[in-house]
Amino acid sequence: RALAMPPAASQGGALPPPGPVKGVTMNLAHSSGLSAKVVGGMAADPNDPDRIFYVAGSTVVYGHLGKTGGQSFLRGHDDDVTCMAVSHSGKLIATGQTGVNADVVLWDAVNGKELFRLSEHDEGVACLAFSPDDRLLVSCGIHADGKIFAWDTETGCIVANGALSPRETNAIAFAPKIQRNGTYYTFGTAGKEEVVIWGCDAGRGLIGGQKCGTGNTKRYFTSCIFSPDSQELYAGSKSGDISTFNVQGCVLRSWAPCCKGAAQVFMPVDGGRYYLVGGGDGSVGVFNPHKPPTVLDALDYVWEFEGGVTSMSAVNDDGARSGNPKMVVCTAAGRKYVAYVKRRKAGIANPTPVLLEESHVDAVSLVQFAPPDADFGDQGPKAHANSCMQAVVSCGSDGALKAWNLNPRPVCTMRTKVKSTAMAPMCVCVCDQMFMTGWADGHVRAHDNVTGELLWTLPDAHAQGGVTSIAVARGAHFFCTGGAEGMVRVWDMRKRQLVSTFKEHRNRVVGLTVLSDDLHVVSASRDRSIITWDLVRECRVHQQTQHVGGINACVINQANPDAMQMVSVGQDRSLSFWDLMDRDPLQIVKGAHSQECTCAALSSQGVLATGSKDQTVKLWDFDSGRLLAAQHAHCGSVSSVTFSADGRTLVSGGEDGIVMVWDVAVDR
Repeated sequence: RALAMPPAASQGGALPPPGPVKGVTMNLAHSSGLSAKVVGGMAADPNDPDRIFYVAGSTVVYGHLGKTGGQSFLRGHDDDVTCMAVSHSGKLIATGQTGVNADVVLWDAVNGKELFRLSEHDEGVACLAFSPDDRLLVSCGIHADGKIFAWDTETGCIVANGALSPRETNAIAFAPKIQRNGTYYTFGTAGKEEVVIWGCDAGRGLIGGQKCGTGNTKRYFTSCIFSPDSQELYAGSKSGDISTFNVQGCVLRSWAPCCKGAAQVFMPVDGGRYYLVGGGDGSVGVFNPHKPPTVLDALDYVWEFEGGVTSMSAVNDDGARSGNPKMVVCTAAGRKYVAYVKRRKAGIANPTPVLLEESHVDAVSLVQFAPPDADFGDQGPKAHANSCMQAVVSCGSDGALKAWNLNPRPVCTMRTKVKSTAMAPMCVCVCDQMFMTGWADGHVRAHDNVTGELLWTLPDAHAQGGVTSIAVARGAHFFCTGGAEGMVRVWDMRKRQLVSTFKEHRNRVVGLTVLSDDLHVVSASRDRSIITWDLVRECRVHQQTQHVGGINACVINQANPDAMQMVSVGQDRSLSFWDLMDRDPLQIVKGAHSQECTCAALSSQGVLATGSKDQTVKLWDFDSGRLLAAQHAHCGSVSSVTFSADGRTLVSGGEDGIVMVWDVAVDR
């Protein structure tokens, strides 16, 4: 039977403009996210003070320092990048990955082209380093691989190889001086309880190492660097101290405390006169080989950041040439900073570090735009009536919840984290004053938009498998939840008491939509069914069944209340268009993606966005099912997509931990 309803707005908040869609342009406005836990995973370009390189999932991103947009991607890996090295000249980049195809890829840093693919490691690559003249690249495998290779960067050929020591290597560094007419290189490796000094005779193709004696001192080494004269090797450890080794005798000379956390990163200052050391506790301390710090000195930090320091790199700008250099810093908390190397210059205090960007540190599982009138405090769009700010909420697989202002660069305005035995949020719904999330522990939690404070918890809303979908009525007097067991439940918003339960689905509910009359709810499930429910009569009104493959997402166009249509996407990689009251689909667009479709969203402009495990985001004309635009967006499965109220901005989140902001222009 037909559903009698008043005129309704589409999901974007307004009726679509008249006229068919002729075309759409889709441009990346900004990409936010990086693999913050990769040590050495961010570096400044030695030749361009305004450019940085950083690892993001299985790609390397290079873009402007502190500016919006203009980012490019080095795509060549099929699994997470575990290490990165930038050559001393800044002309080459090397990256290594984990997984079955544990390749090392050598890139041209100027034009972003892949030069060589070095496929000798198995299971994973632990660390990389370039020689001072850029002629050699040394790669160390993980413990399961146990191999070390020296590569010729001009030909991509193996110069020498051998068994890796220590077997669990965490860091590698070259000595500045090259001997025997530029053919004999010295480098060091550091890892579990061992430091090894290596020699590589490139002319004869020989490589060998000598383990350094440490006596009774036992350390888990995490970083290393050579002195400017190549006579000493300094190695940082998990205990926060620096050990000094004599290169000629391969013996431990001394050790000194430097920071409370692990000494993870070295950065030379003033040509190696002293070194900044990034600690696992977020501190940046000073190590002066000529005056080793005492325990009290180790407590006096240059700067202190949120999260353990995983990368530090000097910026080659005018300040560096005038004696007041800057550096870029990345922390394990997903934060990028620009800071002065020295706290004081000529007796004058330098400004405190500037936070460039904040991001998720694990996979982004959910993104959703807030309603236009949602309150996000003084930093939110509502407080800036004449600005182009837009608010979006994102959820990470580690339980991190964040709110962002897009202008268009994402600026984090709220952050919180739920500590639970089941960490990952499974669904989100943003309201005017709060946002609600469903969790694998079966609870529904509501957080304040401004502070992130937990307002209330609805325990055991779906105890078996968790809460997989949430939708709120237009009048906000009730909300609906769907569970992993297939149930749909209706709750009173004020009292948070159960009103109704519907039990016809046989698998996880993947989507819920409360129709504009607040009397009907549409639910989609992995059991291939889409059911329309009458909330007053508490019964099923209509049901559609997708012929092949489970459904992952379903969106409804409510622009025409007399003939509402919807589209479902899922395992069959197709788009299935339906009339809400017809049994059979109106149209099926087969092969919409090369892999399983994971998410979908509909704009107020009548444009459908879909994301897939094939790492692409595609735009479609909802009326005709015609493909309008496609972008290879993420370097992992696309988890979620969402449109702004005006349909001009699309945000996508992926398993790579990246949030991408897209400008969408519709031509009619």
